[in-house]
Amino acid sequence: MTRDARATEFGPALALAPLAAPVAVLLGTAVRALISQRHGPAGVNALVGVLFLTAILIVYGSPLAYAATLVILWPIAALLRDAEALTWWSVTLVAMVAGGILFPLYLHAFDSRATWDFFPGAGAAAGAATGWSFWFVAVARRR
Repeated sequence: MTRDARATEFGPALALAPLAAPVAVLLGTAVRALISQRHGPAGVNALVGVLFLTAILIVYGSPLAYAATLVILWPIAALLRDAEALTWWSVTLVAMVAGGILFPLYLHAFDSRATWDFFPGAGAAAGAATGWSFWFVAVARRR
C-alpha cells in the first residue's frame, strides 16, 4: 500500500460529500427552469419554484445522499483504497451509477402516483457530484 493510500481518511469526506447531491440537483433544475418557457401557478416564474425547491432538496435529498454514501460509496472506496485503485473516476462512476438507480426509487417511494419533474439524469448527476466530492475531500486535498 502506498503512502497516499494509507493516509486517506474518509471521515471528512463522509460528512461533506453528500451535501453535493442536493446542490447538483438544484443547479441542474435551475438551469432547466431558466431555459424552460413554463410557468407555475398564476404566472409564477419557474425560478421562484427552484428557490422553493432548495429547501425541499436539502431536507429530503440529503438523507438519501448520506445513506447511499455510508452504505455504498464508503465500503467501495475502502476496497478501492486497499487495491490502490482509488481514483476520481472510479469513485465518481460508482456514485453516479448508485445515484442513477437510487434517486428514481427514492422519489417513487415518496409518492408513487406523483409526477416528479427533475432534469433527465438528475440522480446520476447527484451521485457523480457526491462521488467526486468524496474523492476530492478524502484524497486530492491531502496532496
